[in-house]
Amino acid sequence: MDTVLQLSQVVALLCVSALCVYLIVVLAHVKRDLSEISQRSKPVLENLAHITERLKSAAEKIDNQADIMKSSLNSLKSVADDVLLFERRIQENLEEPILQLSSMIGAIVTSIGAFFERFRSR
Repeated sequence: MDTVLQLSQVVALLCVSALCVYLIVVLAHVKRDLSEISQRSKPVLENLAHITERLKSAAEKIDNQADIMKSSLNSLKSVADDVLLFERRIQENLEEPILQLSSMIGAIVTSIGAFFERFRSR
């Protein structure tokens, strides 16, 4: 029975040794594959960094243009508000004198018409 036990131990050790050799070979392949992936991904990552930088630049330009548009719209709103205020002032200052003048002209025309009517009837 000792021989069988020793023989099974030897077989087990041989299997473990073969497994270790197999793992070493597999790990060597994995290391080689990782090295290839690293070499191939380096240009991709550099391109990605370049693209990211360009996108960042474009986003900054868009932000600047949006700020310019916002400033322009605020200026336009200010001008429109000033025009409306000017219109109100003119209307307030001229409306009543014009109404008085038109009333006076109407009264003068009516008086002249009445004057001529009176002279015609005589």
